[in-house]
Amino acid sequence: MSELIFDTVSVRYGGRRGLTAVDGVSLTVPAGKVVGLVGESGSGKSTLARAAVGLSPISAGRVLLGGVDVRKLPRRRPLQMVFQDPYSSLNPRMTIGESITEAIPRGVLPGRSARKEEAARLLELVNLDPDRAEHLPGQMSGGQRQRVALARALAGRPEALIADEITSALDVSVQGAVLNLVRSVQRQLDLSMLFISHNLAVIRYLSDIVAVMYLGRIVEAGPAEQVLTDPQHPYTRDLLDAAPSAHKSLFDLEPSATADAEPPDPHYPPAGCRYHPRCPVGPLVRTDREICLRADPVEDAASRRHAAACHFSESEGHEPAISRGASA
Repeated sequence: MSELIFDTVSVRYGGRRGLTAVDGVSLTVPAGKVVGLVGESGSGKSTLARAAVGLSPISAGRVLLGGVDVRKLPRRRPLQMVFQDPYSSLNPRMTIGESITEAIPRGVLPGRSARKEEAARLLELVNLDPDRAEHLPGQMSGGQRQRVALARALAGRPEALIADEITSALDVSVQGAVLNLVRSVQRQLDLSMLFISHNLAVIRYLSDIVAVMYLGRIVEAGPAEQVLTDPQHPYTRDLLDAAPSAHKSLFDLEPSATADAEPPDPHYPPAGCRYHPRCPVGPLVRTDREICLRADPVEDAASRRHAAACHFSESEGHEPAISRGASA
């Protein structure tokens, strides 16, 4: 296991008028811990993950694994990623066994027999029959393919693992089984893990630490229980308020008018606080809070609880939002 650090990472596409999908993100995944990264679609979560594994260009900053810049790691880097769509991440013409053995680093297990045995062991680790090694991806269900994708990632001998929305493409009936498997494997192998999801129930179930991302930036981060029971940023509270729970169904949700506002164009993010056009406690509601229009709260976020990127995070009274004790 190794610590995974995002050190002021930015990812920009296009020229001067291009899109900054990730803007100066700093985030630490401690060794052996699970960090849950949550945010709405388009917030930059997947782009940050892809930058870590070399699939998106890092425009500024760096990603460190065990203190080493990931761009200097060997091709078979000890940082692996499991993608959202298990079918597109597997070669449809390769058997399951071939896909797994291909991911085993060269020189680790010389000999075809040893590599086949390792593939069988990994299939058992993810609760699949080793006989499945002879099957093609198209012969398996979505949940089974996602288990294979996890086994393939583990074949790379990772010190850290990134899981990007790995249950969102699965039926609800199998999501719980996959999440239980992920939690079991992470604990058994003592992996450092960045788990990305827009589902707060999933984040709550798996994570030791929660980070909240909005419009390319981390706006709040801290111990999972603290962030989910006492959120400091208005965006985090809006996410929690919009999540159905045992006491609140989809039909009971009443988001504020500001929360319903159209998200800003990421090509032209607002000045000052990026959340102020949608903020239920910002200048649209409190006209005396003009500072939100001109000063960026990210600059001194480290001085606030949960490093909240909000000028007024500690001045807003609010009820505890969610209990982490329930299962996903």
